[in-house]
Amino acid sequence: MSNLIIQVSKYLIIILMALYTFQCFTVFSKQDEEDRNFVFLRQNTLMFFMHFVAFTVLYLEMGDVMVLFFYGSQVIYLAATLILFRNLYPLASKLLINNMCMLITIGFIMITRISYEKSVKQFKIIALSTVVALIIPLIIRKLRFITKMYWFYTMAGIGLLALVAIMARSTYGAKISFDLGPVSIQPSEFVKIIYVFAIAGLLSNAREFKRVVIATGLAAVHVLILVVSKDLGSALIFFVTYLVVLFVATKNPFLVLAGILSGSLAAVGAYFMFGHVRVRVEAWRDPFEDYYVNGYQISQSLFSIAAGTWFGTGLYQGSPTAISIVEQDFMFSAIAEELGSIFGICLILVCMSCFIMFVNISMQLTNRFYRLVAVGLGATYATQVFLTIGGGIKLIPSTGVTLPLVSYGGSSALSTLIMFSVVQGLYMLQRDEEKKQRELSGQDPYEDPYETPPYEAYDPADYGYPEDNAAYGGYDGRMPQDGYGARDGYSGYSDPGGYPPYGEYGNQDPYAGYGGPDDYGGNYGPGWQSGGYEEDYGSQGGGRGDGSGKQKRKKRKK
Repeated sequence: MSNLIIQVSKYLIIILMALYTFQCFTVFSKQDEEDRNFVFLRQNTLMFFMHFVAFTVLYLEMGDVMVLFFYGSQVIYLAATLILFRNLYPLASKLLINNMCMLITIGFIMITRISYEKSVKQFKIIALSTVVALIIPLIIRKLRFITKMYWFYTMAGIGLLALVAIMARSTYGAKISFDLGPVSIQPSEFVKIIYVFAIAGLLSNAREFKRVVIATGLAAVHVLILVVSKDLGSALIFFVTYLVVLFVATKNPFLVLAGILSGSLAAVGAYFMFGHVRVRVEAWRDPFEDYYVNGYQISQSLFSIAAGTWFGTGLYQGSPTAISIVEQDFMFSAIAEELGSIFGICLILVCMSCFIMFVNISMQLTNRFYRLVAVGLGATYATQVFLTIGGGIKLIPSTGVTLPLVSYGGSSALSTLIMFSVVQGLYMLQRDEEKKQRELSGQDPYEDPYETPPYEAYDPADYGYPEDNAAYGGYDGRMPQDGYGARDGYSGYSDPGGYPPYGEYGNQDPYAGYGGPDDYGGNYGPGWQSGGYEEDYGSQGGGRGDGSGKQKRKKRKK
């Protein structure tokens, strides 16, 4: 019975993940707020159901009752996170909240499968990190002076990276972290956020080329320190982020092309200057040539992905632990092996959905500094996802970065949650401003200007346009009872699909219906009995032809 549940579960997990991913994109087609909220509720239901199915399998395989208590703790955490974010910040992006929780859920499942002890530790770190993340939007909304502190961000970022290069311990050939008792901290994860604020401030007022040169030089200092520390993954993230923000700030593609050329030359130089870089490049070119030493990780990663095929081997049915430090650098390979490539593709699409929301929010922001911060954080997130997945599938050399919110790593989890919360805070700032403007203009202050179309869906039949004969009724002479009547008779309206002012209510309205096309009330249509003449529009006919009809008719013509 247990084997049957395990085999069925892998297909069920894929279906649930695929349905969730599908709704990440279909929600944009929903025009009604209630419909969108229903989509978000369905996503939450799918997420909790997938979480339940996965932990059912984990319990059957591990046979430890503590897994059930651990599962219950995770359910409470996820529910509390959704409720707190949505109630504390009702203007926040619900899709971004859902995607954040889904990525955390996938991380809980896979880290528990790989190492129960590490999963418990990761759960504690994420729970504490979420408390911090809940405060960030409030700080962003209240402390407006953060837009003026970009020189402080610049100096703080350079100082922290320099401290890491001098004093940090070396991990797999790179100086990236400090040990503070039982806790290891990787400062570059937090400098990424400070760095984005710094370059956004430097480029937000980049009206002169001199300002761009200064910003480029300071960004280069960050990258060079990371290269010296041999933290090549972070260096590449910083470099790509700067190019994206530079293009958004200047709209000059030649500057970006120059940056790409400079970066390419620097990468070639790093290959010849640093043995650490050469080892990774050689392992990427032919991992099987040095299989037992430098090529072992990438080779095992490729074996795992191939073993999983489309539908995966099932939880606890593969061997992802054969990859060293799989829970950090090669989490995507472990997911592809046991949950399948279809699940892996859906995971990539969820990450893309997060990036799309980052960019979408940045486009809505009117403050230039905030816009550059949002697009910079989006570029940072997307680059990190690309590097970790690209390294695992041998698309690019391995850089040793984690998959945000999915891989094991406390510093990465905290920094990513802060990034999501910063973007949420910026989004709510803009929503606050729009709400105030709507209140001043007398509109509904709670209307969502970015997710709800400003007008109802257009139907040509409602306005009687020529494209729809039903609205005109007998425009072509076939249905005179519904509209104009015959082509030469223009009888008055009787169908509400046409213009109400011209309806066939001659005795009820001073400007009645049309008669003939030449004299508006002549001898052709039934409107002549009550419509009057063209000169006075109801002065001689109609039940109330006292001249008021003339005013109304002219107003309608405008």
